[in-house]
Amino acid sequence: MDRVKTVRMGGNLLISGADKAVVEAALAAQVEQGAKVVSPVHQLGVRWMATCEDLSDPVQRCELIRMGAQMMVKGPSRDAVRGKLEELLAKGGKVTSDPRENSGVWVAVYQPGGKADAYDRW
Repeated sequence: MDRVKTVRMGGNLLISGADKAVVEAALAAQVEQGAKVVSPVHQLGVRWMATCEDLSDPVQRCELIRMGAQMMVKGPSRDAVRGKLEELLAKGGKVTSDPRENSGVWVAVYQPGGKADAYDRW
């Protein structure tokens, strides 16, 4: 019988098990490595579950930096930055600078949708 099960779900990890303490320990181990908790330990039926970021997913390692009305997306690879841009584009907005490599870091610029787009009309 498995004590804890970890499953990748998109950019997150779902941790589940029959014992609350084991799930808490597995979640704590992920947090210690730098993952952020998405949903804390909770009971669902007879199993205990928690969700945290999947640090092995390169898209999760991308960093967003606000620059006025735009955002800079920095990441470890072109694919990671493109993946993060796809997440952002699903919420609206547009890419103003495609991913480019600079000293081993990939960078792109994104303009969120909504009020920021008002500047484009002038």
